[in-house]
Amino acid sequence: MLRAALLVLLLLASVAPAHAAWEYTRWGMTEAQAVTASRRAVRSLPAAERRMMDARVEYRARGTFSVEGLRMNIAFGFDIKSGALACVSGRGVAAQGDVLRQRLISRFGPPEFDDQHPRSGEQDIGWTTPDKIDLVVTSAGFTLLHCAPGY
Repeated sequence: MLRAALLVLLLLASVAPAHAAWEYTRWGMTEAQAVTASRRAVRSLPAAERRMMDARVEYRARGTFSVEGLRMNIAFGFDIKSGALACVSGRGVAAQGDVLRQRLISRFGPPEFDDQHPRSGEQDIGWTTPDKIDLVVTSAGFTLLHCAPGY
């Protein structure tokens, strides 16, 4: 019995968590794989429309994401050296901010911080594990930045 319990614990510990991704993508996908995974809701950007997120990540694809009452514009950022999907950014209307917040909580658990700023009404919500996720909700809308570990 003890041996069976230990085996179950080892199997559970070795199962890869479901978090290492953003929705229908997985960190490390190529641009073409991410576009395909989106079922063409995202398109690759021509060189003239691409922009740098920071020194390591370039936005190379964008589109929309819609699911269960949530709709947002998204952009996919890829590591400039490896070409691997590293970050996803999203923007949407303020009324959808709590929908996204609840979706993130259901996938990643309670945030590490959830700060409401009384003066501005801005809400800052974030996780550092398993991925780095920052969600800012204001009266003007929400902004999401969800990146793979290390970005």
